[in-house]
Amino acid sequence: MTSIDGHHHTLTIPFPIIPILLVIGIAGGSRKNQYLVEELKLDGSIDYKDSSKTVAEQLEETCPNGIDFIYDNVGGQILDDMLHKINPNARVVICGAISQYSGKLNKGLVQGPSNYLKLAERGATMKGFNVMQYLHKLLFAVFGMFWLHLRGKVTMNEHIENGIESFPKALNHLFTGASIGKCLVAVNSARSATADKKLD
Repeated sequence: MTSIDGHHHTLTIPFPIIPILLVIGIAGGSRKNQYLVEELKLDGSIDYKDSSKTVAEQLEETCPNGIDFIYDNVGGQILDDMLHKINPNARVVICGAISQYSGKLNKGLVQGPSNYLKLAERGATMKGFNVMQYLHKLLFAVFGMFWLHLRGKVTMNEHIENGIESFPKALNHLFTGASIGKCLVAVNSARSATADKKLD
């Protein structure tokens, strides 16, 4: 799973409750990779900011038997590196491509996967995912998450910036990886009320 430390996985189920899986997360920096292993209890992690080893080299070490399932939020070279390691009949889910968002969307500059022929070679499938396609299952998902929360199987992590003026900084966190968990802005209600009076 890529970008697992960020807002895509604010509600995270500790994967040991699914014992047949070996789950590896990809994030940037030692602090986040420590969080993946120690807090989320993943079986391993890959640091894409590691200057001593490439992502491909780390995949060889952490996934010596290949990859059966990919849930990707990053795209770009990291997705290519993972596709190179997929096993026969693997499944790939594309939820996002944050590595391609900065000034590239709708301009023909997005880097698509160049290793896509591995899908044909190994009989794998790739499918897009958007939560809006599953709104009909929202009620079921809410009750399911609430039940897991009551049992202590779900953790929620938030990074909060204070004041509406911190919004640009908080938004930039999505691209720099400066926060762990969902990044929120707590609006100063007193300051907002003062601003409203001035408008009146």
